[in-house]
Amino acid sequence: MSVSRLRFSFVASLLIHLLTGLNPGFSLAAEPVVKFGAWEYLYGGPVKSLAKSPLKTLDQFRITGAEAKHPFLLNEVVCDGRWQTSKGALQQADGRSAALLLGEARSFELEAGVNAEGEGGWFLLFGLTEGHGYGVYNVTLRESGSPWHLSEFRNYEGVEATDREIARYACRGNEALYVRVVDGKLSVKINRRVLIEDEPLPNYEGGEVILGTYDTNYGPKPLKIYGLRLRRPMAAE
Repeated sequence: MSVSRLRFSFVASLLIHLLTGLNPGFSLAAEPVVKFGAWEYLYGGPVKSLAKSPLKTLDQFRITGAEAKHPFLLNEVVCDGRWQTSKGALQQADGRSAALLLGEARSFELEAGVNAEGEGGWFLLFGLTEGHGYGVYNVTLRESGSPWHLSEFRNYEGVEATDREIARYACRGNEALYVRVVDGKLSVKINRRVLIEDEPLPNYEGGEVILGTYDTNYGPKPLKIYGLRLRRPMAAE
């Protein structure tokens, strides 16, 4: 039986088990020691429904990528979609694009159990305050692979000079995603593949963390979310 057909409780437990093994994959020896607080479960584990989750649907959110008219890269994104749970997975129910507010943070660690297989685009914005922040986005193409991009945003628009491809990786089935921002440096890993590590984020200040899908010529990414948790550094004593 495939993982996608297993009961939600088992899938969530499996993915969280995978997630706990992600952190040692980064070489953090040069980084200052950061003591993180407890995990906040946003979906999965003890949070088994969207109604009981701290996640907030953003059905009037707009963001424009550096390539506003591009048919596949992050473009003029209008998030008008809702989310629903189906077979234990949180996924887009309707609309052209859809977004979820995960919370606010400056430094943070985010772990997720996702299935991002299939065509279309999805994104993660972080440190977004009054339109300024950063984002990572990915699109899967039929003939040109699956590029991942990093971009800075100002006034809710991607800054062309900062938008660049950082990796190529095509998602396959259920995988563990790990994102870490500490002292203005970004690391991203999925399924034990390091996409970017300790990348400086100039002018980064912290703010909202937003996960979403965006419309392309193939439609939005059919993203399935099985687990989401977020933690922030402990307050200084």
